[in-house]
Amino acid sequence: MSLPTSFKTGGLTLQSPFLLAPMEGVSDAGFRRVGAEAGAGLGYTEMVRARGLVKRNNSTLALVDTIDADTPAGVQLLVVNEGELRRTFEVLAELSQTTHPHFARIAAVDLNFGCPSQDVIKIGAGPAMLKRRAKLHAIFEALADLKKRAVLPSVVSISAKIRLGLNEGERAHKVYLPVVEMANDTLDHLVVHARHAKQRSRDLSDWAAIGEVKAASRIPIVGNGDVCSRADAERMRAATGCDGFMIARAAIRDPCCFVALRGEADWSPQEKLRCVEAAFARLPPTRDKHRQFREELLHRLRAQAAGERVAAVIPENAHLR
Repeated sequence: MSLPTSFKTGGLTLQSPFLLAPMEGVSDAGFRRVGAEAGAGLGYTEMVRARGLVKRNNSTLALVDTIDADTPAGVQLLVVNEGELRRTFEVLAELSQTTHPHFARIAAVDLNFGCPSQDVIKIGAGPAMLKRRAKLHAIFEALADLKKRAVLPSVVSISAKIRLGLNEGERAHKVYLPVVEMANDTLDHLVVHARHAKQRSRDLSDWAAIGEVKAASRIPIVGNGDVCSRADAERMRAATGCDGFMIARAAIRDPCCFVALRGEADWSPQEKLRCVEAAFARLPPTRDKHRQFREELLHRLRAQAAGERVAAVIPENAHLR
């Protein structure tokens, strides 16, 4: 089964089936710009807590850094109920018309039900929400209603990202499959990170589960997990029939990986370095974590451009939401 050459979600038709994952401390505007230039169809902000947006917390508002008019961007939200989601959209819409005009560039909203952080799980959010079906369905319906009423008119694609459950027991009971039925009637696509919340990034993802989700879906399915090369994408496509691929670890190792994933000639280390330096110079980091990551990335790229062998040090789970 050949790889798709585009990806359609709601009102967006993307020129690539590869999406840049929302990664904590990584996915700021500059990094998304690099991904877009290398061939990512769409990039998301790192996870943003809806509660912080409702309270108009300045550090939370800064994470919605849709400041690059040339790069399509979505916002990933962590929400705990439908009321909080509705209030978040109202705040974003108000600010887009007043103090934060770049909020009017938010093309997509993704809801995070995959973050394995214990701080998230303790408040009943993230993957803890998957078995709370009535509450989850109400959130999906609220998101669909907000899009239909164009509360934030720029948002033309809505989705959710899920894991396979909180633990092995929930994965075995397939708590993720009822979520597909809810998504079929409300969302534009669904992202499946094929691990449960207790698994680490080094644990193999369960591509068979993505295949189950695809078989039950009437909307596009994006697979997430262990795709670091075009061969990986081809295997996932053949095994699951998924419509798109969300890339995390490969992008951290090499933000220009999308060129290779699309099957085109790879960029030279010097070309990659020029691309990254230009994007980072144009778009400042959102916070200190992004600045630190940029420094580490540029150190690796400069060493590679000088002909040195540099191992990519990937944090175990810090960025991989």
